[in-house]
Amino acid sequence: MYILEVENLLKRFGGLAAVDNVSFKVKRGEILALIGPNGAGKTTCFNMIAGAMPPTSGRVLFNGRDVTRHKPYDLNAHGMARTFQVVKPLAKLTVFDNLMVACLSKSRNIKEAREKAQQVMTRTRLEALANHEAGLLSIGNLKRLEVARALATEPELLLMDEPMGGLTPAEVDQAIELIRDINAGGVSIVLIEHIMKAVTAVADSIVVLQYGQIIAMGEPAAVMNDERVITAYLGDGYVASR
Repeated sequence: MYILEVENLLKRFGGLAAVDNVSFKVKRGEILALIGPNGAGKTTCFNMIAGAMPPTSGRVLFNGRDVTRHKPYDLNAHGMARTFQVVKPLAKLTVFDNLMVACLSKSRNIKEAREKAQQVMTRTRLEALANHEAGLLSIGNLKRLEVARALATEPELLLMDEPMGGLTPAEVDQAIELIRDINAGGVSIVLIEHIMKAVTAVADSIVVLQYGQIIAMGEPAAVMNDERVITAYLGDGYVASR
């Protein structure tokens, strides 16, 4: 039932607990948003789940298997992919070739990788940019390419770190549509995002971090009306004036 289970994750940097005994579960087919103010520990939590950073303690289970401290390439081979807040495409290669490289991780030969790259490019609406050099793309198209490269590895679970950061309102709407489409195709998603319009538009459930600890979790409507969440984003004065 659960594709991802995070159990008591703790990450200390010296005496500072950047993530402090965080636990949550993601149902298969669900979109879960991980939100919180800057410095709340969201990306550190992501990095531990994705194998980029070992936890001080705690466990990560993927499809019921303990994958704590597994390397990112091992997790990707088993169906977990991620995007990055700061995108880093293969800048001198075309959009199509970027996708080709990603597809080769799960393809038997070049022909199959080409076919898969074309499919992913169509799915993410990048066909018009197929022959464009990746390093010359706008931020909106770079973010879309970042998602497409992750999709090219055929994930069951996709971790998305601020996929809408820096986008225009129109691009945010397009990103929302893309996330919904990816999820409808059977991919479970854990999403870090600061744009609340996007979070409430796509998330089935929300986990809120502050100072490395969970302060609220549940359905979007309930979480967004939680006074602890409002205080974390807007301050005590806003809560007192309500």
